[in-house]
Amino acid sequence: MNKLLLGSTVLLASLVVGLYLNAKEGEMPKKVMMYYGGFEVEDMFDASQWFANGMYKSRNIEADGGASNVTMLRSKPLPFTASQYAELPLIASSELRDEFPELDRASLIDNPPDLRQRARYAYSAFAEPNKPEDYYYLYLELDGRRFVITFSRDAKSGENLTGKYAKEISGDYASQAEHRKAFAEIEEIERKAR
Repeated sequence: MNKLLLGSTVLLASLVVGLYLNAKEGEMPKKVMMYYGGFEVEDMFDASQWFANGMYKSRNIEADGGASNVTMLRSKPLPFTASQYAELPLIASSELRDEFPELDRASLIDNPPDLRQRARYAYSAFAEPNKPEDYYYLYLELDGRRFVITFSRDAKSGENLTGKYAKEISGDYASQAEHRKAFAEIEEIERKAR
């Protein structure tokens, strides 16, 4: 009887320890369901593979500190090619024309600035199931005004740069603090490079 009780206790203890170690080491990845395709699509798909392979990690931006089920962060954004940097002034000009038609964009096209420090990774999202896009901010100064142009690119190939929208950074709004900080960093980098 004592041997049976002792054996049952050891078995139960082994099971509890095994479950604890398994959960602690994260051997069983959790399922990650993500939305795709913008706000008009209410469907989700299993995006676990994109997190399990390490390409993406959760973006904890929810009010409760939880992970977003719309956007995520890329572990290592793809580098830009010289031709892609050359394409950015055209994308920026197009987005600025749509949002700020009064703005003189000629210098952006005729004498494009060096944009290598001005394009910065922002976040990623799925355009379709298993078709991630990486989003970037492009920080520009024109006519004494500051603008942020959001554009995306295909996350698998790094191609298909597509402008999304432009906004002006002005005032001291809390919602623009991240962008003001980026402009300050860019100015410092460019000052040191002179």
